[in-house]
Amino acid sequence: MSKLTIALALATGLTLGMNGPATAGSIIQTLETPELSASTFNALFQPIDAAPVLNSTYQFLGSPTTGNVGSQVFKGSGAAEGLYAYAYQLSVNNVNNAAGDPEHLDSVSYQFNATPVGSDFANVGHDVYAYSIKDGSIGSLVAPQASAGDQIRVPNTLAWQPGKVGVIRAAYVDPLTQTQPLGAGATSATFVLLSTQPFTQQFINLQGSNPTSGPYSSVYSATGGPINPVPVPEPSTLMAWAGMGAAALVARRVRKTRASR
Repeated sequence: MSKLTIALALATGLTLGMNGPATAGSIIQTLETPELSASTFNALFQPIDAAPVLNSTYQFLGSPTTGNVGSQVFKGSGAAEGLYAYAYQLSVNNVNNAAGDPEHLDSVSYQFNATPVGSDFANVGHDVYAYSIKDGSIGSLVAPQASAGDQIRVPNTLAWQPGKVGVIRAAYVDPLTQTQPLGAGATSATFVLLSTQPFTQQFINLQGSNPTSGPYSSVYSATGGPINPVPVPEPSTLMAWAGMGAAALVARRVRKTRASR
């Protein structure tokens, strides 16, 4: 590779590095979800009057009303002072689809436009960016319930994707490990994200064996904050990402040049 090409790669890397988190739009980060007891959560966070529980039903095509998406916003006190807690819970009604199979929920996704805040209220020894609550109810959300033959479910993977918008994805099914989706009659454990940003409402995408029909479902979500990977990367990390991006661009150009000869 010529000195000119190397210089171009470095310049590209510097430019991408200065652009910061926008270069990380394709990064998807799996969030750890340690269990937090309902009593500990209720001692740290109290419901906000302006954001009462939002119950938003959903329906898959060919089925009756299929389930509910519950969300609620809480405000922290004491050790959680200055934080908002965004809580989410999914349920599937005991109904069948048009083929006669029990309904299920594979995954959900929605915009969350502020980087989740790290904390260690579950005493795991390091900051985490989400919690699961399995042992009871919080606020006006109901206690979790397992479907027949299953256990109370948390998302098999909970992921954060930063970009020009932030995206949360909660998947209950995993074909690789044969983890089943959230089944009929189930109410999931509550999962919680923390933020310093106030709330708005966002539409939510729900995935099952059929597309959704009827009105869009909504949840509370953070808004107005910076959108970064978690934890917020050091400048050297951003430069490393930029360097890898530049190297890929250079390699592609070299391959094209060789192919044209």
